[in-house]
Amino acid sequence: MTVEGRTYGGLSSQQRSQERRARLLDAARALIADIGLGPLTVDLVCQRAKLSKRYFYTEFATKDDLLDACADDLYTRLQADMEKVLTTTPLADRVNEVLRTVVHALASSTADARLYMESPGFPRLRQRQQRAVGVFTERMAADAMPFTGPPRPSVDRVLGTRALVAGTTELIIAWLHGDVDTDEDGLVATVTAIALGAAEAI
Repeated sequence: MTVEGRTYGGLSSQQRSQERRARLLDAARALIADIGLGPLTVDLVCQRAKLSKRYFYTEFATKDDLLDACADDLYTRLQADMEKVLTTTPLADRVNEVLRTVVHALASSTADARLYMESPGFPRLRQRQQRAVGVFTERMAADAMPFTGPPRPSVDRVLGTRALVAGTTELIIAWLHGDVDTDEDGLVATVTAIALGAAEAI
């Protein structure tokens, strides 16, 4: 039985728990990069992390909880990148820079790319992705879209931005799958042009 606050090897029980959790998350990300979400199992994660299943279940109730944590980590990092752009970039350039930052982040990490593009096939991950789309939409509508003049009658600018963000999400997924024949710069430039055109029209 572990005594509250007792240390082993110079680490407290809380520190050991944090270290195990980090190892399990790192192992899951490595496996996602190698084999994707479907074949990933608790046994494989434990083998990669070199931890017993007992320790897995002290940190996560199920494999889905582990994947939720991986998704939370991804969207937290993407949101932090977006916030940095929104606070350091002139309004006219924000749409382009947010898109460039998000697309480059996904293209630079096989684990992040596979998690992002395979999430729609898993209900809980799809819900988490849609929540992230909602958060991105609110921030983009408030501080990135260079709307001109008053909104048109009966037009909801946040809803219009949601359509752009959701469509961009699907396009990025298709591009990551290799179904869209363009490079990173072409993808960013095209979506930026669409977004800027929409900002003038709605």
